[in-house]
Amino acid sequence: MRTVEAHAALTAGPDRVWECLADPSRWNEWLTLHKSWKGEPPAAVEGRGATATATAMNMPITIDWTFEEVDAPHTLGMSGTTRAGVKLRLTILLAARGAGTQVDVDATVDGGMIDGPMGAVFKKSLTSALDKSLKKLGDLTR
Repeated sequence: MRTVEAHAALTAGPDRVWECLADPSRWNEWLTLHKSWKGEPPAAVEGRGATATATAMNMPITIDWTFEEVDAPHTLGMSGTTRAGVKLRLTILLAARGAGTQVDVDATVDGGMIDGPMGAVFKKSLTSALDKSLKKLGDLTR
């Protein structure tokens, strides 16, 4: 199991950032790993689940997500499992910092390539993807 973190200070306030974060239909606008939802995009509601397609290291992945914690405009926590049985946990925390927002992302991956010899490369790729995602989120919410 490996944990990857990404952090960013955005100029928009937490409510504005939350509008994009908590609207899964907009994830393809900023979350670089996310490609699409299978079916209608879900509402980010605690206990609700949805299936998404994503890519990691240019490989397609299907993830069955469950929204586990939704506390607007502070926390979005979700867990997921891929078709290969890899377990994921994604937590995004928002905190007001002056007029802006501090965004902290924590992603945990258990199983698959992350635990094998390519684990360090996969971790670096995931870190880069999350950093790019936060930059895109910042650009989107300006």
